[in-house]
Amino acid sequence: MIVDLDRVLEKELNKATVCILGGGVAGLVLANELRNQMKGVVVLESGTEQFSMRSQKQYATETFPENFPDPNYSRLRFLGGSSNHWENSTSPLSPIDFEKRSWIENSGWPITYADIEPFYSRAADYCGTKSDGYETDYWTAQLNHQDVLKSSRSLSTGVAKAASPPTRFFSKYKEPLTSSTNVTIYKNANVVDLEFDSQQEKVDRVFVESKPGKRHSIDADIFVMCFGGIENPRYLLEFNQKYSNKLGNQGDCVGRYFMEHPVVRAAHFHAQEQDKFAFYHGEALKGRTVKGFFQLNERALKEHLLTNMRMPLIPATNYTLSDGISSYHSINDAISDFELPDEFGNHVYNIFSDIDMVIEAVSRKSFDAKLFEQADQFGGFELQIMIEQTPDRDNRIKLGEQKDDFGIRKVIVDWRLSEQDKERMWQGLELVAKDIGASSLGRLKLLKDREDRMWGSQLGFGNHHMGTTRMSESSAKGVVDKNQKVFGTSNLFIGGSSVFSTGGHVPPTLTIVAMAVRLAEHIKGVK
Repeated sequence: MIVDLDRVLEKELNKATVCILGGGVAGLVLANELRNQMKGVVVLESGTEQFSMRSQKQYATETFPENFPDPNYSRLRFLGGSSNHWENSTSPLSPIDFEKRSWIENSGWPITYADIEPFYSRAADYCGTKSDGYETDYWTAQLNHQDVLKSSRSLSTGVAKAASPPTRFFSKYKEPLTSSTNVTIYKNANVVDLEFDSQQEKVDRVFVESKPGKRHSIDADIFVMCFGGIENPRYLLEFNQKYSNKLGNQGDCVGRYFMEHPVVRAAHFHAQEQDKFAFYHGEALKGRTVKGFFQLNERALKEHLLTNMRMPLIPATNYTLSDGISSYHSINDAISDFELPDEFGNHVYNIFSDIDMVIEAVSRKSFDAKLFEQADQFGGFELQIMIEQTPDRDNRIKLGEQKDDFGIRKVIVDWRLSEQDKERMWQGLELVAKDIGASSLGRLKLLKDREDRMWGSQLGFGNHHMGTTRMSESSAKGVVDKNQKVFGTSNLFIGGSSVFSTGGHVPPTLTIVAMAVRLAEHIKGVK
């Protein structure tokens, strides 16, 4: 059932067996996994069934970096969380993502791919993409398409699946959760504090408010924080002020190692035979789509000491791919700063050699008129590259001085992309270009002359917040152990991508769900 805390008088709520803090993807999956085998499962959600500014504004940050997406808009604070606006693209992490890689600082999970792989099938069912796997050979055979990278030395084809329409987790799982006598969802329940017995290393209760000052408490045997990649460390840092960093912050790791998935338009691909690439365009099936993408294979990653990249092929027009238009903008941007751009001569050459598209751009912007028919014709593929980011201890979520309506301090987002990660991307793309040329698949054009805009105003993001309560062998390097239990506690766990030790190069939701299912199995064993 759902209970509106706005309508409950101040009091101590019924004791729970498991209390889940947050009703997003991880929290709802965890509750659904436990509902048939445990009595007294409680979900505390600060929002309601629908979006509201009353709840959403509590996400407001104190500061975040220029060109970084405002976290107040990239997350949603109501039941279902960010699944209410995700695109539903799912792929599993790769076995190498879990390994300690000597060339990648802070890499390595305390679990292996084999530990999480058995849960991917159920995770795919949750996401609405079905449990028939992500194997390239299977899907190319099923769809009668080619895997053009099958014989490649450096590349392989990855598979992404998406439900159509996208799965909204609360809408999809509302009925079994709300009809269960074992589950209670409290909405308008803003967590504001917890009580921790440092001698027993046990969280005894949490405190929630529906409105500032209107307080309730709830006791439970087990607590699980599922607030998200920014809010998990925010609240844990807040609580640790009171408990001298005994809640997983013994090594000053809470909020650190913050990772995103930067998305860079760094290359254009002109295929030799376009028809060969049907699998990479995507195939619409009943209720879902299946699509291939380029990625570096394990051998290339190890031989060349690289981080991985997800490289979907996006069909693009001559207008979109125009070098002249891009150079025109680069010169304009530089002149506005009273400078000349790097490679000024190349930019001038691009403009004059592609003058028809430059004129087309001016006409569209100034007169809303199209001039050249070929501008909207297919010109090739744009690679919108999602890159793996090296875990950096200095990339972090920390508390500011400002507070939200409930007295919880707002966060400061301190994030940057290292020059090393940028250089690894270029090294990887040079490898891709050589491999594509050697395989007679076409020509890959690297767009290094666009770097200023590429890493600046045109830098995109997956809005995937990871690593801020990372999983580790010890509290010196992380916040939770291999079972997602917070170091220094006996009954506090964390769900979601904040526990990722590395971020991989694919969207995290499938793995978030798989780990929630795995955590549920662990909790059942504990009880």
